Amino acid sequence: MKTCPVIVIGHVDHGKTSLVRALTGTDTDRLPEERARGLSITAGYAWLQCGEVMIDLIDAPGHEKFIPAMVAGASGAACALLVVSAAEGVRAQTLEHLEVACALGIGDGIVAVTKADLVPGAEHARIEAELRGTLAATRFQDAPVIFCSSVTGKGLGDLQGAFTRLAAGPVRPVSPSAAFLAVDRVFVADGHGTVVTGTLLGAPLKPDDPLVLSPAGQPAVIRAIQVRGQAVPEAQPGERTALNLRGVAAGAVKRGDVVHLRNAFSSGLHCDVLIEMSGRASRPIRHMEEIRVLIGTAQATGTLRLLAARQVGPGEAGLAQIRFAAPVTAFAGQRAILGRATRDFL
Repeated sequence: MKTCPVIVIGHVDHGKTSLVRALTGTDTDRLPEERARGLSITAGYAWLQCGEVMIDLIDAPGHEKFIPAMVAGASGAACALLVVSAAEGVRAQTLEHLEVACALGIGDGIVAVTKADLVPGAEHARIEAELRGTLAATRFQDAPVIFCSSVTGKGLGDLQGAFTRLAAGPVRPVSPSAAFLAVDRVFVADGHGTVVTGTLLGAPLKPDDPLVLSPAGQPAVIRAIQVRGQAVPEAQPGERTALNLRGVAAGAVKRGDVVHLRNAFSSGLHCDVLIEMSGRASRPIRHMEEIRVLIGTAQATGTLRLLAARQVGPGEAGLAQIRFAAPVTAFAGQRAILGRATRDFL
């Protein structure tokens, strides 16, 4: 069965989690503080079968303070579901999430206009026209726009049909050459030991495959695999995957680490990159500037060494080398989000 991982993005309180729950029956706010506050602070996960396609939905937090969690969720996604409230329209994190998705190479998607039951039907054409204006000149300019409601069920069937058509298209983001799983969660399962989860990229994994936990370089072996809560003999690329590891203590693994086959990838302190500055940036990025990098599920800090200029301005591009403060594991062609070292990410 074909799998399509979809990141659910959009402004805070525009109904992402409610929409995922209406589609799948799963409440992706699993932490007590998320349920108490009614605010997602980590990425949540659910799945939906649409015909012969399994859609893995990754529900990203919408608040501006949790952009790293949004990027971590989007790092393994092939497509995006952009959620916009019919009652509020495009807001700050609508634009920021859209820009991040495009920067990560996610080009296929759907726009879900939620809370459609709160707005008269006569207003829908105006709302869609405004959305089309926002999406113009982005990777999502031709994305289908579907009005829906988590309360009444309006549009949910249309969304499922759109997911099926979306999954039939090509997967655009660059993929690694071998199995590569960026860890987004670590826990201990009673009687089983250390379990790590993430979206598998590159190639399948099966029990007893010899792995390395990077950047530490610690060897590990897969004891068992689960996909969507079920034991499987092999995990496929694009699937949300849980690996029960033998030979690794839970305290030795953290979010942002990478699990991969031995000798397939390496960690390093230097990385050559192409910088593409957002046209919405407030100022240029400069040679030798301290930066924060969101790559995969990791956050890293480093110094940017521009190779052909003293600065790169908004809307411009330039070659550079990042010198990290600690080793980072990445693959050729992998996309990342660069930010100012002073930005208040949580």
